[in-house]
Amino acid sequence: MDPEDRTRVRDAPRSATGREWEVFVREDADGALQHVGSVTAGDADAAHDRASDLFGWTARDVWLCPADETRRYTAHTLGEPAGGESA
Repeated sequence: MDPEDRTRVRDAPRSATGREWEVFVREDADGALQHVGSVTAGDADAAHDRASDLFGWTARDVWLCPADETRRYTAHTLGEPAGGESA
């Protein structure tokens, strides 16, 4: 797939109750970081606590990125199944 096929996903707050954080984990020293989800928290320390409870209990590393500083690009319409097939 060519990068030109991707469009930027609209930037909009995803939570009205706090800051959203994207969570990445690495299971072992040789593994790649994997995006596992997001959490809502007021600061990085609280986000780490929440992410560790939800996603990081087996992870070697937990990385957090403020969602409002993350840019998403996609080649499909959000809510559409992967591959573009109709539901």
